[in-house]
Amino acid sequence: MALLFMAGGGAKITRLKGFLKASHAAPTAVVTVVFVLLAAGLGWRGWPLAGVFVVVLVGQLSVGWSNDAFDASLDKKSQRLDKPTVAMGISSRELWIAAVIALVVSSAMSWIVAGAVGGSWHVFALIMAWLYNTVLSRTWWSWLPYALAFGSIPAFLSYGLNGQAPAIWLTAVCAIVGVSAHVANALPDLELDRQADVKGFVTSVGKTRATWLCWILLTLGSVILAVESYPSSTWFPVVLGVALAGAVLYARWSRNRTAIFNAILALVVVQVLVLLAAVAVTGP
Repeated sequence: MALLFMAGGGAKITRLKGFLKASHAAPTAVVTVVFVLLAAGLGWRGWPLAGVFVVVLVGQLSVGWSNDAFDASLDKKSQRLDKPTVAMGISSRELWIAAVIALVVSSAMSWIVAGAVGGSWHVFALIMAWLYNTVLSRTWWSWLPYALAFGSIPAFLSYGLNGQAPAIWLTAVCAIVGVSAHVANALPDLELDRQADVKGFVTSVGKTRATWLCWILLTLGSVILAVESYPSSTWFPVVLGVALAGAVLYARWSRNRTAIFNAILALVVVQVLVLLAAVAVTGP
């Protein structure tokens, strides 16, 4: 009996690990932390801030689960042993059920936490993420949901906090960071996507053009951030300038196969950190 109990417990733990892996735990955690810190910088405090944390976390779980659920057949065909639907016995049906429940819970809580207007912006962001997962991820338009979803977050937080529209520059930078992160994330998997005949934006335009576009977007985002953050501290533009120059030099001279991806990702991280610091200093 004890052995059977231990075996059953082990199976449950394996399934829990499978659902955790299918949620894309690392990106889910990063997005949740960044948006909560942005909310805190804008002025959210106490239980409302905790509500933002739950809303974003559950919403990101729905995004991750729906992504793996939709890709389950392709992952099995490609024998992606890093996917729980292939290696851990998690079915696409189970993931769809979990994703829909998480989507409903996050949407309902969005309106409770941020009101009708603010909550609707977060629901819109979730719809864009699901649109990417189910319709646009394998098309030239795969970048668009990222721009709209990330660009909607300032409206969610600003309208939800005090009913005021967000700063245009904040919306623009969030959208730019979202698209840049999408391109940077897709670059390492470019060859695998081509072999699987996945025709996303990066696959369609090619590595060189996608990389140049990413650099242009990140430079634009750095310039906007530098101009807007300069009145708060001269160190913000300095940090952005050094980070941009360092990323370009590393990508140009490093022999590491993933140098470009690493450089772009590092610059995205610096931009997010400066954005959070600038918002915390200047307020909404």
